[in-house]
Amino acid sequence: METRKNVFYNVLLAITQVLFPLITFPYLARTLGPEHVGVLNFAESFARYFVLLAALGIPIYGVREVAKVAADRTLLTKTATEIFIINALGTVFLSLIFLAFIYWLPQLSAEKTLFNWALLYFILQVFQLEWFFSGMNQFKFIAIRSLLIRLFFIAVVFLFIRSTNDYVNYFRMQVGLAVVLAALNGKRLWDLLDFSSLSFAKLELKKHLKPLALLFLTIFTISVYFSLDTILLGFLADNESVGYYSSALKLNRLFIGVLSAISVAMFPGLVNLYHHGNKEEFVVMVKQCFYVLLSLSMPLVLGIITCAPEIIHILFGKAFDRAILPLQITAPLILIISMSGIFGFQILSAVGKDKSILISAFMGMLISIILAFQLVPIYQENGAALTILLTELTVCLAFIFFTRKEIALSNYSLVFFQQIAGLIPYLGIVFLFKLFVPTLLLRLLVIGIFSLAWFVVLQMFILPNSLFRMQWNRLADRFTKEV
Repeated sequence: METRKNVFYNVLLAITQVLFPLITFPYLARTLGPEHVGVLNFAESFARYFVLLAALGIPIYGVREVAKVAADRTLLTKTATEIFIINALGTVFLSLIFLAFIYWLPQLSAEKTLFNWALLYFILQVFQLEWFFSGMNQFKFIAIRSLLIRLFFIAVVFLFIRSTNDYVNYFRMQVGLAVVLAALNGKRLWDLLDFSSLSFAKLELKKHLKPLALLFLTIFTISVYFSLDTILLGFLADNESVGYYSSALKLNRLFIGVLSAISVAMFPGLVNLYHHGNKEEFVVMVKQCFYVLLSLSMPLVLGIITCAPEIIHILFGKAFDRAILPLQITAPLILIISMSGIFGFQILSAVGKDKSILISAFMGMLISIILAFQLVPIYQENGAALTILLTELTVCLAFIFFTRKEIALSNYSLVFFQQIAGLIPYLGIVFLFKLFVPTLLLRLLVIGIFSLAWFVVLQMFILPNSLFRMQWNRLADRFTKEV
């Protein structure tokens, strides 16, 4: 029951992460134009890259360590404080490097005001503390807090961004919201931790450094291809190309975020099952997650590839035509990254195989660097899209290879091919309504409604051993007994 609640709140959070940008990003794109959107995404990617480096692997390590000691409030306070201090020290060190880059790199110094606000945004991210609240299973708090902040953010976007000259206001608002977030987190921390028993003299920072060093190497290699792609495009091409590429990738990453929420919510429970010797339940939970993510991601990938022109024109307008092909190229990332989340950061991380994750990430980094310098200067945003696609595919296949050594992957391929067969009617739905419905928005809505109807029929009445049908039958039985 606990895991189901966590999944519910985390999926709710991820849905807000999809819906709110779908409200604000089209407005920003139309108000600011491709070039200023490109500058903003370049600055945001640069800041988030530093956030990733300063975290030193804590988003994974912190969840795991907090989950282990969640029942002991004194030990929890000590562990959380140690991890926070390490994160804060990394942030202070990297903020100096960030500041130097603003004045030394021409691409940054040309937008000095924007990047100064981006620097402040980076520094404040140390107080986000998602790793702590996730490890404590505080997904309800995370969801409600994020919902309120995002609602406020939508309001201020429409109030303070009215023309192309207002693009710097975007980061000013991000900084203001980060301060509000830090205040909310501080109040919640005071309730969950016992600082009265904390002795700074007894803090043991050193014991965290070795496992964090391994995770940091992993995160760093992953960051080269996952977060550095937009930055490299900015240096190797131009801001306009960044605008098209980042707009396409942002749409796909919204869906990736929703599906990843399922894995994130299940991770603390998987760690507990594995470390308490409940390997059979561990395997069952992994299979359930695999089924859900596969059955949801495949139709999404197909829908985005076939309806990319409609999606881009409705959300961003015809000025963003060059974002259509990058959107189609990167659509399979929804499936690929979902699978990586299961086989990499769910199984391998839960069983402590951080070296296997590092090797997989290192392979991805090499592929990314080679392809980026070969493809981006020639094909610009399309080259960047192809680079991230092939890189993530390489990493995912490596994760699957290492996972096979830990648990048996029986029946996984059968489920995969069943879902592929179930895609054929989706193609018919798309091409039928593309042919007969002339209006873009109406066409997309009708395709979405009929695709959803087919998904329900497929999962509830056709596929054998459908997890969705089994869950529905359980709910129906429970309701019948209660009545």
